[in-house]
Amino acid sequence: MNRAPEMQVARRAAAVAIAAAAVAACAGVAAEVHAWAASRSRYPRVAEHGPAAGRDVVLVLGYRSRDDGRINALQAWRVRIALRSAPAGGLFVVSGGAVHGEHAEADVMADYAIVRGGIAASDIVRERTARSTRENIARSLPWLREARTIRIASNTLHARRARGYLREIAPDLYARLRPTRDFVPFEIGPLRLPLTAYDAVASLGAARAGRRERRRFSAGPGAKAG
Repeated sequence: MNRAPEMQVARRAAAVAIAAAAVAACAGVAAEVHAWAASRSRYPRVAEHGPAAGRDVVLVLGYRSRDDGRINALQAWRVRIALRSAPAGGLFVVSGGAVHGEHAEADVMADYAIVRGGIAASDIVRERTARSTRENIARSLPWLREARTIRIASNTLHARRARGYLREIAPDLYARLRPTRDFVPFEIGPLRLPLTAYDAVASLGAARAGRRERRRFSAGPGAKAG
């Protein structure tokens, strides 16, 4: 019996599988490099300090909560980034409202920081009204303005976008930014690639929304809403 055709099919299948694995590996490495670069961008060239009596504030950006109020993987990851980035004696401002369901993101993530991270409740502020990344920044300004230094904790590309919002909304505070440890090589394995794609789409949507808002304001109060 001639098995040559079957062997040829098997070899082609193996070659396709190897090529697909190589493409996936290259894409994964590219996503890691992209995240590494993002973790180092949109920081002030010259760092400054706020009030000497102020605290080192870590702003933790929320993410949609589960319906049952239990913390999800992305929320937990953002809290862990905040914990490993915070200097001793830091103040954690956890921002996020009940955007999906009845559980405020700030409460779910703050409770996790207390129970699993050992952070004292007195070292956490819960900002429960923000419904977007831009609002995370805007609604946290009362604490950021009193801060000696500022760190923004989230997944890498999201944190970069938030740093851009801080520069736009409160340029006087931008120089107080300090780096967070939001990138650890291969920390999340294959999830890096879909997260990179998700953040890219979110960034494009945020940019379009920002352009619409700027056009609306530049057109004046009589402008017709789109």
